[in-house]
Amino acid sequence: MSFKPIGQTAETAARRSQGAVGLSAGSHGSGVSLADTSKVIDWMLKAGPREVDKALQSRASSLNVNFAVRFEGRYPSGPNGERLPSYTIATGCEVGGSEESIAAVLAQCEVLEFPAPKRKIEQWLAELSVISAKRADDAASEALRVEAYAARLSRYPADVVKAALLDRPWKFWPTWAELERVCEELSSPRRAMMSALRAGPKREEERRGPTDEERARIAALIEERFPGIPQEWKDAAKQKFGCDADELSAMEVKVP
Repeated sequence: MSFKPIGQTAETAARRSQGAVGLSAGSHGSGVSLADTSKVIDWMLKAGPREVDKALQSRASSLNVNFAVRFEGRYPSGPNGERLPSYTIATGCEVGGSEESIAAVLAQCEVLEFPAPKRKIEQWLAELSVISAKRADDAASEALRVEAYAARLSRYPADVVKAALLDRPWKFWPTWAELERVCEELSSPRRAMMSALRAGPKREEERRGPTDEERARIAALIEERFPGIPQEWKDAAKQKFGCDADELSAMEVKVP
């Protein structure tokens, strides 16, 4: 498993891309308007998944938010045991930054998860059916296949779906399992980053201090176990151990 930040981008190119889709540096709005959504999707389709992911990270970086995405390798095999091409997939992410900045990035970048319109997905499927080999079916079966694929593909961002359908060299019409694998590979980094934004920064667990009753039990236990040591050592031990008497009795107590 590797643990690394996503991508490196040239700042000038990133700012130009962000400005084109309403993600200009320094903006703290609550996301893009509905009027801008189609412009964002058009830009996503031209840019492709890798550049969209870079724009997300660059937008976050401009607000002092950083990502560390965990990747794992996948080594699939075919139905006859043959080895298929390996790939990596993002399995998680941690995010750093203030809660306000993280919320701002999330609000501005949620649009990068938007799916393409169903009509657009159906057009891409039709194009794929022309450029790949496929068994001939009757019109009803073909319509049912397109409907089923389009419904499943609408779960992924627009740029991911276009790249999976048209940027991969499909010699034969892909099964859904093959297409799903590609969509998961392409979408996993962005999904991990967006999930991390929604979860917020990882907080250190705060340990509860002992109650007055627990402090009294600790003091009594120290008096019982170490009756012969000086009082100042007892007081130091009582101050040192921030646990209850049950925990204290189970550990090796070392006095100053």
